[in-house]
Amino acid sequence: MVPLDPASDVLADRVGSLYAQLPASVVGQAMGVVVIAALFLVMPESPVPDILAGWLLLAVLALGWRWRLYRCYRTQPAPQVADWTGWRRRWELSTLLCAVVWSLAMVWLYPLGTELQRAGLIALLACLCIGSAAAGHGTTLVGIALMGLATCWQFFATSAAAPWADTLAVAGVFLGVVLVGHHQRQSFTRLLLYKHRSERLAAQLAAEKDIADQARLDAEAATLARTQFFIAASHDLRQPLHALVLFTESLRLRNRDAALEPTITSIGASVDALEALFDKLLDLTSIDSGAIVVEPKWFHMREVYARLKLHFEPQAFDKGLGLDFVGGRHAVRTDPLLVERILRNLVSNAIRYTEDGGLLVSCRVRGDLLLLQVWDTGVGIDPRLLPSIFDEFYQVRAPSGPDQSPRKGLGLGLAIVRRLSELLKAPLSVRSRPGHGTVFSLLLPPMAMPAAGEAPPAPASVVPTWVSPTLAGRHVLLVGAELDVGPDSPGAMLQAWGALVSAFADAPTVLDWAASQARVPDLLVVGRLPPHERSGIDLVRALRLVFGGALPAVLLSDGEGEAVPPGEADLHLLARPVAPNRLRAMVNFKLSTRTISHPDL
Repeated sequence: MVPLDPASDVLADRVGSLYAQLPASVVGQAMGVVVIAALFLVMPESPVPDILAGWLLLAVLALGWRWRLYRCYRTQPAPQVADWTGWRRRWELSTLLCAVVWSLAMVWLYPLGTELQRAGLIALLACLCIGSAAAGHGTTLVGIALMGLATCWQFFATSAAAPWADTLAVAGVFLGVVLVGHHQRQSFTRLLLYKHRSERLAAQLAAEKDIADQARLDAEAATLARTQFFIAASHDLRQPLHALVLFTESLRLRNRDAALEPTITSIGASVDALEALFDKLLDLTSIDSGAIVVEPKWFHMREVYARLKLHFEPQAFDKGLGLDFVGGRHAVRTDPLLVERILRNLVSNAIRYTEDGGLLVSCRVRGDLLLLQVWDTGVGIDPRLLPSIFDEFYQVRAPSGPDQSPRKGLGLGLAIVRRLSELLKAPLSVRSRPGHGTVFSLLLPPMAMPAAGEAPPAPASVVPTWVSPTLAGRHVLLVGAELDVGPDSPGAMLQAWGALVSAFADAPTVLDWAASQARVPDLLVVGRLPPHERSGIDLVRALRLVFGGALPAVLLSDGEGEAVPPGEADLHLLARPVAPNRLRAMVNFKLSTRTISHPDL
């Protein structure tokens, strides 16, 4: 609790200190009374029994009052603010009374005593004055001054040789004691002020800490609410956003007015940026909510490379950049989906900020670790900015020249990379030279030995590569209600890219049509079939039996967790929602006209 009146608290501490010293003061003065009685009663030449008896009675009464005052203070309830002044005044009166009693001892007993008695009385007063000076209270200093005046008067009155010299010497001693007591009083007062100031600061700090803790709890609750909202609303938000992407692409393909082309291009760039931002935010919320669980398994890096090539080769081709993948033959046991998401973000950034040269994704063994790196020949990053690039919404501007990319960064990709690398317990580092390029390095965890019954997948030797930039003359077979050739459907996109499209809504219709066809389609794309019909994979098998040969196929899936059944050759999954650029990349990949062997992949 913060004190309302600091001066009152200082007074309370001061009074408490005075009463805490009171027992020692009473005991010390009582011993002094015993010494005086011994000096003046035991010695036979003592001529002052009546005066001594009167002084002893006064001393006993004064000390008895002080002791009674101490007992009353100790036995009372906790004193209130108004009581502290009263208790201080009582202590001051008792102290002045004791000072008067000792001054009377100097006035009454000193002239009548022998040399030994006088020396003992002076020594006793000196001890009492020095002890009282330690209390550092103004009243004790007044008492010391009073005893000093009595002593000086007696020295001046009884000294025969040099009364002024003796008096001044005694006055100097008592003045020194008073000055020491005054300094002690000031020091103790400052100490009390510092104590209460520290207590107030500590209380203020505790209150501010409570406010900060509450603000932190509120922020965590708001973050959790935001995360839960994004997770709950992700499906509902994705559908209209995906429709907007398709409508924008359809508008671009149908436009015949050259004056509207820049506007439509700007709309498309904005929609793409919105979709990318939405995807990044969903990734961040998924990580924050703990929805992402690491599921390690054995896989070859070439499997991840194939999916990355499918997505990014068209983008690199459009910018005239080279995109190479090295080290695909290496197998590692970790979560392939998280590794792929890390590489997707790194490669996407590299393509965005590279205008000339190319990119290299490499995988090499470093002891029992696997070093995964993404190199680029882009604009580079100032070394002073490297510690900040993994923060949310932080973007590094090009060191020179305008940013020619139609889609600037969102400042979330590297933040996702950092969090995913922490989930994998894989150290992430970056090196860069402005104007030369950047390399991001990821050290995957130790490659543990396969468990019983588990083995790394067997390496393949041939990987299909996308080479065809056009779909002219290609025949694409679409099956599924959402793939119908409507004005804004994926079928319309394929037709606009030059493909010959045959679209069917259900399996029986397409099987009847296939029975009458002599030519095998170049590609089969299967979407969502009616619930009562066979699955998409069963339809792919049935159509391959009808056409009597290999039929490249793409199956639209609802989640990344789905996988192609073992033994199904030339069948790939494409996760919904299907953006135009991803559809184009997958179709170009499937319709590739050549295959290239990569002994290192």
